[in-house]
Amino acid sequence: MIDQNAINSLIEVQLKQSVDQAVEQLVEDTIENLLFDEQWLAKIQTHIARAISDRISKTIRQENIKDILREVVIEEAGTLTKDINRELTVEDGLVVVRKHLSADSIDADELDIAQDAFVHGSLTIDGDVAIKGRINVNNRSFVELAETIEKNALDKLKHDFVETMSDTLFNRMQNGIDLQQLSVGGELLVDNDTLSSHVKRTSITEVGKLDDLQVNTYLSVKNHRVGINTPNPTSALSIWDNEVNIEVGKHSANTGQIGTAKPHSLSLVTNNQQQITINKDGLTWIKQLQIGRNKFSTSPETPGHEGAKGDVVFNANYKQGAPFAWVCLGAFRWAELKSA
Repeated sequence: MIDQNAINSLIEVQLKQSVDQAVEQLVEDTIENLLFDEQWLAKIQTHIARAISDRISKTIRQENIKDILREVVIEEAGTLTKDINRELTVEDGLVVVRKHLSADSIDADELDIAQDAFVHGSLTIDGDVAIKGRINVNNRSFVELAETIEKNALDKLKHDFVETMSDTLFNRMQNGIDLQQLSVGGELLVDNDTLSSHVKRTSITEVGKLDDLQVNTYLSVKNHRVGINTPNPTSALSIWDNEVNIEVGKHSANTGQIGTAKPHSLSLVTNNQQQITINKDGLTWIKQLQIGRNKFSTSPETPGHEGAKGDVVFNANYKQGAPFAWVCLGAFRWAELKSA
């Protein structure tokens, strides 16, 4: 018998795998397209540049330049007093500090430091910062800044990417998935009107009209005929069991037939016992025969059993002059039948 549940289950699994493969291919195609989208790449670069600028500005504003300058002035007060005439000059309203500067606070519209400057505490700058030289990338602050910018850029990239890809996938999936493009085992799942031969099982519970059905070599249905153990049924029902062929169908106009199409005998069996057998030449053997209320049987001697009136027992050991049969007259009474 056809395991319909098994067939239905396999089709469901194959369809699911095919749909999953289609979605994965759709994601890969979308990513490939986005990586070559100049507007989308420009948007990512803008986010990274903005994050770096904001981070540098925030770090510099957090430094307390007043406290640092105050400490410099206190620590180097002697040197400043000694060398003030050659380290501090005023030229056209511009105060130039050539080496050391110590002050509790500095209030200036513009600060120009010609040599290196070291800040050992916090530095706070309330305004924009423009860096024309190089930045030491080995210090902890820059590493933290770079890690933060990287994380924020990746988060933003991930968000924008997922959002863009989701919209693209959603729009494409709204138009449906073309099953004609899905493949199973290297074959199209549906090729025109033909399902892939790799689909072995399905959970389909109902199918439409079938013009042809082949279940391995065990069952064949085609041309209004059913074959069991044969792919080419020759009658309405053709059954092959090893070398024996049994046919059920039409014999001629208004006449049906049940029998063998080859030179084989045919037996009718009840209780696993042969009751009627017709050999290949048409000779019929009947184990017991009853017509109406009367039985017909054989015996080598006069019957001694009870019978019904009219029962006939033929003499299995007939000799000339002996009765060829006995007929029951009722109960245990039997009369001889002899030829004239």
